[in-house]
Amino acid sequence: MEKEKLSSFNMPYYAPSLDEVTQLIKQNDLFDIEDIRLFESNWDAYDDSDGDVVLNCSSSAENIAKIIRAGIEPLIMNHFGEDILEELFMVYAAMLAKNLEKGKAMCPVIVVILKKSEL
Repeated sequence: MEKEKLSSFNMPYYAPSLDEVTQLIKQNDLFDIEDIRLFESNWDAYDDSDGDVVLNCSSSAENIAKIIRAGIEPLIMNHFGEDILEELFMVYAAMLAKNLEKGKAMCPVIVVILKKSEL
């Protein structure tokens, strides 16, 4: 891997807060918010077990790595080429598996119920 390619790769990530989502909806005056809530969802879509313990860290890590790969593979492939993909996501899944020993990987989900504004 060329050091320059690695250094030049930038993949910004931004997730809005509840307040930011609320402000954006209010700015356009098209909708009123009936309800807005923040939930946590398990990154592993196949894990429907209760609690924070991951029953099979390796399997769960593979599931999560596939989800992440589906979203970012084109960016990685475009910048680094196709040759690194398999090894990259194998290493990523292994790192995830170790991290999942501490507990489930959760992601925030904002759900908004809107109604048409009565202007």
